[in-house]
Formats: sequence, C-alpha cells, structure tokens
Amino acid sequence: MIDEFFLDIYLNFAQYKIIIKGSENFMKISKLKIGMVVIINLLFIGSSILSVGSAHIVKNDNLFSKNSNVISYLEKPLFIKETHMVEMRDGIHLATDVYLPDGGSPPHGAILVRTPYNKNGSGMGEWANKGWPSIVQDTRGRFQSEGIDTIFRDAHTDGPDTLDWISSQNWSNGKVATIGGSATGIVQYLMAGANPDSLTCQYIGAATPNLYTTIYPGGQFRKNMIETWLQNQGSTYVLPELWAHENYSLQYWTNVSLDDNWQDVNVPAVHLGGWYDCFCQGLLDGFMGYQYEGGTGAAGKSKLIVGPWTHTFFGERLQGQLLYPENAKDTFSAEYWDEILEQYILEESNDFENRPNVVYYVMGDVVNSNAFGNFWRYTDDWPPAYIEDEWYFHENKVLSLDDPGSYSPLTYNYDPTNPVPTKGGTNLYPLAPTWAGPYDQTAIENRADVLVFTSDVLTEPYEATGRIKARLFVSSDCPDTDFTVKLTDVYPDGRSMLICDGILRMRNRNGVDHWEFMEPGEIYEIEVDLWSTSYIWNTGHKIRIAVSSSNYPRFLANPNTEDGINQNTDFNIAENTLYLDSSHPSCIILPRYNANYAPIKPTISGPTKGVPGINYSFIFKSTDPEGEDVYLYIDWGDGTNTGWIGPYSSGEEEILEHTWSTTKIYTIKAKAKDVNDDESEFSNHNINIPRARIDRSPIILRLFERFPNLYLMLRYLLKL
Repeated sequence: MIDEFFLDIYLNFAQYKIIIKGSENFMKISKLKIGMVVIINLLFIGSSILSVGSAHIVKNDNLFSKNSNVISYLEKPLFIKETHMVEMRDGIHLATDVYLPDGGSPPHGAILVRTPYNKNGSGMGEWANKGWPSIVQDTRGRFQSEGIDTIFRDAHTDGPDTLDWISSQNWSNGKVATIGGSATGIVQYLMAGANPDSLTCQYIGAATPNLYTTIYPGGQFRKNMIETWLQNQGSTYVLPELWAHENYSLQYWTNVSLDDNWQDVNVPAVHLGGWYDCFCQGLLDGFMGYQYEGGTGAAGKSKLIVGPWTHTFFGERLQGQLLYPENAKDTFSAEYWDEILEQYILEESNDFENRPNVVYYVMGDVVNSNAFGNFWRYTDDWPPAYIEDEWYFHENKVLSLDDPGSYSPLTYNYDPTNPVPTKGGTNLYPLAPTWAGPYDQTAIENRADVLVFTSDVLTEPYEATGRIKARLFVSSDCPDTDFTVKLTDVYPDGRSMLICDGILRMRNRNGVDHWEFMEPGEIYEIEVDLWSTSYIWNTGHKIRIAVSSSNYPRFLANPNTEDGINQNTDFNIAENTLYLDSSHPSCIILPRYNANYAPIKPTISGPTKGVPGINYSFIFKSTDPEGEDVYLYIDWGDGTNTGWIGPYSSGEEEILEHTWSTTKIYTIKAKAKDVNDDESEFSNHNINIPRARIDRSPIILRLFERFPNLYLMLRYLLKL
C-alpha cells in the first residue's frame, strides 16, 4: 500500500485538480487531453518513480484511488509487463521492464526511464495503459542489472545501446522519449552526447551534463553531498578513484561530461531546474549547450524552466526558511512534457515551439506582498541583457559601487579544525548538517574568520540576473587554502538570507587540470564563481557579501597543505588576507538586469458568485514598471476570451462584462503585455455560477426522511 503522506506530496507537486465521483472514489485528473499521458512528478531522491496520468495514480504496478481516509485498489491493470536482460556492447546485461498496452498495439513511440533507484514499482504501466510502450531499466550494477556500478561512467554507451534495443522491437516505431530528474536526468544528458538515432526528445529535471563541476566546483570536493549519496547507494568504493582524479583530465572525465561534444547532441529537450537546486548551474549549462552549441536537431529547440526551488522540495513554495508566494508552485511544466511528446513523437502540431524558450522565477522579498519580485519572466534567451556592476569592498565593512580608497588589508585566521559551518545553499539534502535553500547567515557572519561587507539601505529595487562572480585580491602564509564568497539579502529585520555562494581552491585558480601552489605573502587576483541566480533586493533591504575560507561540510575543509584530497596527515592554520585598496579592488560583480520589464500581472476585482444569464462586471488593472501602455488578455473560463485588447495606460482600471450561460465554477484568467510584447503571468479569479438547489420545504424534507434513497437518486440524476 502506497504511503498516503508521500502521495499527498506528489499530488501537491503535480498541481492537478482531483475530482471524486460518488461512492466509487474514482479519481480523475483534469487539465489533460483525453488519451494523452502526462508524467511530470519526478522523484529526484528515492527509490522509485511516481507517474501521474489522465486516469489513475500508479505505484508498484497497481492502480489506486484516494479519499480523505483510505487508498484502495481500483481495477486490474490494463497492460502487459515483460522483463528482459538487455545486452550491452561489452556483454553486460541490464534488467529492463517493458510495459505494453494490453492486447498489443501497432508500432508506437516509446518512453524510457533509466534509474539507479530500482525499476520495480516505477509506475510505468500507467503510460502503457494510454498506448505508450514504456520502459524502465536498472542502470549498470544497480539492483537486478549485471556489472559494477560505475556512477554514470557507462551511461554514454549503456543509454544508446538500450535505445538501439528498443528500436529493434516490433512494438517500437523507432522514436523514443526520455524523462527523469536528478540521477535519471543525468543519464539522459550523457546518452544524448552519443547522438543515438532513435532518441527523439527529452524531459530533463534537476540534473547536470558535467559531473566534474558538480563534484569539484572551484576545484574543491563537495563533501557532504557526494559522500552521503554514495553511502546511500552502497557505492562508496568509488571515492578513492574520484579523489585520485581530482584534477580534470579528458581521459577520465570525458565520459561524464558534454562540454567537449555539444555538437553531437541532436534532440530537443525541456530543462527543468531550481535556483537552489544542487545541479542549478549544470542545468543552465545543459540548456545553453543544447540551445546554442548543439547539433541541428537540438539548436534552438530547447526550453528552460527555473523556479525558486531546492532539489528535495522541487516545485513547492517552502524553500529553506522562506515561504514564497503561491505562484512559486509548479503548475505548468507538465504541459511541456505533454506538448513535446505530441510535437516530436506523435508529430502533431501544437504550441510547443511557439512557447518562450526561457521561463524563470525572479525571486524577491517574501514578507512584503507589495515588493517588486517573485514573478515568472518569459523570454527567449538566457542569460538576459545585463550590465556588470562592480560592488567594491570598502573599509568599515562597506559594500559600494564607489571606487575603493587606500584601505588597509583585512587578515583572519582559518583553522580547518574549526571551519565555518554550512547553513543552506544549493545542497542536495534539506536537513542537517548542510540544510538546503535560503537560510539566515547572521550567526555565521559574526565569526572572526568571516569578513562581511554590506551596502547602504537601497532606495529602489535592484535586480541581478545571471552568473554571479567575485573578484578577490588575496594572499596566504600557506601553500594552499580556499576562499569562499556568499551573497545575501539583508531584510529590514536584520536577517541575512542566503542567495548563492561559491568556493575556489587556490591551487586550481588557473585551471582545474593542474596545481599551482601559493608563495607566502604574494598577492593573487582570483575569481570565485557563485553560479547563477535571479533576484531583486527590495527597497529598504541591503546587499551583503561574506568572505571566508571554508563552508563545511558542504565542501571539504582545506588543510592548507600541498596534499591531495584526503591525503593529508597534518594541517596548517592559515593566515589569509583580503586586499581592498585602489590597486587591489576586490569586489562582487553583479549582472544588473538591463532588459525590459513586463507588466505586473493584472488585478481582478468582481463578484465571486452569480447566476446564469446575468451580465457581471469586473475591474482589471495592470501596472508597467517603466510606465508603458499595457494590453489585456482575458480568458473567461468558458472557452471564450477577449484576445488582446487595449492599449490602456499603466495603472488604468478597465471594466469588462461577461455572461455565463451554464452552471459551473469558472476561473477567469487575465494577463498583460506591454508595447514590447513582454507578457506578465496570468492572474486568476473564480466565480461560482451554482446549480439550482432542491426545495427544502417541510413536505419535501419529510419525503426524503421516509425514502432516504430518493434523495441520493435525485442528487445523481440532477448532478448536484
């Protein structure tokens, strides 16, 4: 029996409206086209995949319904399951479950998931119920598959070999779509680099196309995430090998990176990520590689979606210590999977190619509901146009756009036995010891080994969207050490909420393929990569930077010696120095957004109840940040809409009327665009046009008391 708690989580994630029909407890998921399977709810950390389809929820190949108290079996599955041991090119056999429509079907496009988390209980049968041959495979060395788990190093060949096998089956038409997130997304990236003929489209969630930059960002080992994940997998035996190859080499790392062969990728894909996800930058790099450097089958055909999400709480509002507005929930990415299947597998024209290439959430103040920020932006390019603002470090802990003066350097002692503790960020696991997402850094910033620089109170909102980097001028009395940088938003109440952070291992300052040790006292100019974000600091907030030399256990604490990863038998306490004078202008470089702002989504004011056949008035208003004229688009929820109407002045109230002829709860949706055709999000307003009620006169009530089944029959016949 599936755990009801986890079912709730996944239903909330998928954001489907559930309708319970009478005593049958039959669950139907709306918002889907009849006969089209939609699978969006990706299990990123765990041992199975939950799929959401147009009729049932499937777990362990059984169909379930759900009401407030119980989950019960519904009916016998309508698919056939076969298990095959599919041979790879080196003779290893991988356990592969194939789910086929009951009674067979003509050759059809297939759906493939490759997982290290156990193929059993995948829920793939639901897709087969809708006519899709569906395949789930244990990756090499995992569960029922043969071989040794090499942690993705064979995915670039095992994936294409599996695709070739699928294409050779009589139920396949030679087209295969892949789907999955986290590990099941990484294997998708790596198989695409081999340019397999039958790979037709992909839906990749929270993944990376480059394992090296994931394991060794800035050259430093990502300790907690890698060690914990391998321990959970029972695969810690690979750690010594990973440590032995801490420097990048094409010979060792090319199998788990697409950086040298984007041109071989020839499939359209959806790339779905989160700003606080542990693979955030990798997913952005994946999109850019497909979109701008890919082969003809991939270039210009990818879609990118990035929300304010961590890895574990993907698609939800609560991230770290912050609760984002309702619009932060993922309510739309399922449509992309639906449409990419239609467009490229079924070859049915739809709006997939007409959708904006890039959709990302611009984060902001979550306390002040009137603050600018916390909206989705729709565009065709990543990154957007920006101006690099250099915010310099000044004496007295000041961060400013003004050029620095003749300031004295700042020195602190870094003791690897007492490292700066991790509290949030782009981490895999949401709880201690690292936590994940936006957390208050105030207590950490009070340490003696953390240098803090804070801007004046902002008098207007400030947006940074794109890659964040710090340019530091530093020295040390040790041959090697680390430098870390954190970017935060200081709220008016004093909280310093983490946005992003980065690290650089000094021996890798000029490349991750070799070492260059430091000379004591010599000043080095370095760049620390904080990955990417999209964030608006609200009026009344402050921008803050924190510089130190550790962030543990997110990263391994550098022992300040010349030893390799985990090879040291001793350590040094480093005296590290940050320079901030006019000759050594240390700074954070923020990509200030320099493109057009779309209008604010319209407000809708009007009645919430009504009756059929009556005209009702509603007030719509949208404000454009630049004061440009706006156009409105109103969907009345009954199959009719206004089309784009206007223009109207920014902030002008527009009164529109509408009549509904049938009884139902209707959702009015409104969006705005400016003269540059930049569109806002939709806003929603519900109006209930109720059905007629049964007369509750004493005579009728007594009749129902005498014949209780009559009332139930009338409710059914009248569909009350």
